[in-house]
Amino acid sequence: MRIIIPRDAPTWASSLVREIEQQMRRPADAPVRLPSFTLADLPAAADWPQGLIHVPDEAGGPVVAFSDGTNWRRVTDRAVVS
Repeated sequence: MRIIIPRDAPTWASSLVREIEQQMRRPADAPVRLPSFTLADLPAAADWPQGLIHVPDEAGGPVVAFSDGTNWRRVTDRAVVS
C-alpha cells in the first residue's frame, strides 16, 4: 500500500507518511517507532487527538508527548511541551 500526499503538504505530514509506511513493513512484534517532531514542526494537537509523538528538543530533553486535543503534553508529567 502506498500513501500519496500533495507536493505542497506540510513537512510534518510528509514525515508522518514516511514513518507510517516504514511501520507497515515491520514485523508485527517489532517495537513501535513514534514519529519525531521538533518544537518548530509540531503538528496541530487538535488534528491528532490521542496521538503520540517523540519530541527530541523539548526543554527537559527528548520526550514522548500525547495530544489532549488542544496541546501536546509530555507523558512524564502531563505538562505542555515547551
